[in-house]
Amino acid sequence: MTTLAASMLRDRTEADDVVEEALLRIHAAGAQFRGERGLRTWVLRIAANLCRDRLRRRKFTAPLPEHDEDPFAAAGLTFDPTVAMDEALDGQVLMAALERAIAALPEDQREAVVMRHRLGLSYTEMTDMLGVPEGTVKSRLARALTTLRTAMEEFR
Repeated sequence: MTTLAASMLRDRTEADDVVEEALLRIHAAGAQFRGERGLRTWVLRIAANLCRDRLRRRKFTAPLPEHDEDPFAAAGLTFDPTVAMDEALDGQVLMAALERAIAALPEDQREAVVMRHRLGLSYTEMTDMLGVPEGTVKSRLARALTTLRTAMEEFR
């Protein structure tokens, strides 16, 4: 839930608040859980919906990270590869560029990328969480990946 919330909101403190609120809602609504879609999908859908509510309320206008900012550190995440120093530095530069490219995606595409490639959700789980047809999920993901490939072209 934290990964999803931090990726959607781009603010670790606010993401922690969403996770806390989601856990309270999950606890309160636990008796109504029917188990039709799976616990993971249900829990992540609650967190995603809370994130969307916050984004709507604050009319999301956060600037994209600058090149010298470390988006992982800003999100409260760490990136600590155990390879040689040059590879570690290259990896951090690559991951920071990828994070900036993901942050620049439209919200629906960014959400699809995070759900599929960070959280490892299936298309079925994604359609359940987002409430849209599978074709819509696939097209959002395809558009996002095309945009990301173009943005990351310099690293090939």
